[in-house]
Amino acid sequence: MDALSDPRAFLSAQEKRVAQMKAMGIEEADVQTNDLKLGSVKTANKAGDDKKEECKFDAITRENLKNHKVFQKLMRKQLKEHNSLQKKHQKEKNAVQKYQCGAIEKFLRTNKPTDVMKDPKLKELVQSQGQQWSELVEKHNREEWEVLRTHATQQGEILEKLMNMEQMKQTRQLEQKFDSDNKEMKARQAKISVETAKEVANDRTLRNKAERERRLREKNSNNTKKFIEERKAAAMKQGRQRDKLTKVHDKQHTELTKNTEGEVGGYTNAEFEFKLANKKHYVV
Repeated sequence: MDALSDPRAFLSAQEKRVAQMKAMGIEEADVQTNDLKLGSVKTANKAGDDKKEECKFDAITRENLKNHKVFQKLMRKQLKEHNSLQKKHQKEKNAVQKYQCGAIEKFLRTNKPTDVMKDPKLKELVQSQGQQWSELVEKHNREEWEVLRTHATQQGEILEKLMNMEQMKQTRQLEQKFDSDNKEMKARQAKISVETAKEVANDRTLRNKAERERRLREKNSNNTKKFIEERKAAAMKQGRQRDKLTKVHDKQHTELTKNTEGEVGGYTNAEFEFKLANKKHYVV
């Protein structure tokens, strides 16, 4: 009726409404006036809150990260390196065994002792060979532990990078949900503003333009307060969800670091215990 009876006043009121919505961060494009239905602020807010479910994310674990192609590629590379080292060690052992057996045979052919078990020269040769073999085994163990420590460290670094990637994905998903929720909330609030303007325009109890403008100002003021409270509540809820996800991610990083350090430390402890035992290894 306003548009027909007083077009200028109606357009002026519309411009004021658009300016008010922009001040609240609501763009006119967010409002789909063709689909509007009259309703109260309380009902609209409740419907919006019901849709805003908290994001649920799968746990990022060490076991899950190991299934990534990048980690599997690293494992194949490390297995190849470890097998190559073992072949090298076996080749060195075979060479030492061959040399030591040849030395014993040569000694027996040359000296021909009457009592092999009591011959001092043979005993000295055997002890020398035992020391040589023990040093070789220690060298091989030291090299293998160093490789295993390096591999464990490399695995930890790759898992850390993969975890960062997965956590960033979850953070992006959470922020995208927040953006969607905020856009939905603004659109809902914009609809309420339009509905309010319609209600006032169609209220036949209001006798003149001044009464309609006064009633519209009152309702817009009440709506603005509710909108601000709704946005504050949404921001607080989103902040709690961010903090919760951050704490989960920090815990995952701590557990991953602890596992990597434990694995690397295990090889270091094994080497230390071996040196502490100081056992000699002989060819049998």
